[in-house]
Amino acid sequence: MIGASAIVATRCLEFILLLDAMGLDGLMDFLRASASSWLNSFILLASLIIVLVECRAAYAMMRGRNWGRWAYIGCQAVVVSYMLLASFDGVGPKIFSFDTNTQGQFLYALLMQKLPDILVMLLLFVPPASRRFFLRRKAVLQAAR
Repeated sequence: MIGASAIVATRCLEFILLLDAMGLDGLMDFLRASASSWLNSFILLASLIIVLVECRAAYAMMRGRNWGRWAYIGCQAVVVSYMLLASFDGVGPKIFSFDTNTQGQFLYALLMQKLPDILVMLLLFVPPASRRFFLRRKAVLQAAR
């Protein structure tokens, strides 16, 4: 329950902090840049879909569904893969890339960006109580059949 609540809370907090950092004018510029090409629009739409899938996975986790944990990890894998690709020169648009000079700076920026998600994943998979929560739900569903 705590891990799933943390997912929703971090996504809401990210939107609030982004709006605060960029301001309304900066947000409008970002949307204009995202709408400048089909590929940028697709990437923005895909990022919004990923946020919705993460929130749906969090709801599933609150209900004790094990697939929610794996869906969340899948979303994180897609996001990290795109961030890696977007940060290379000459690969796709730079909408969600890091502006760094060295590989060490890039890895540090990526780690700082994904640290809350890493902690949530650890919270979902490492504690025995968390594993028992999802196993218990699975056992209840199998007994009901």
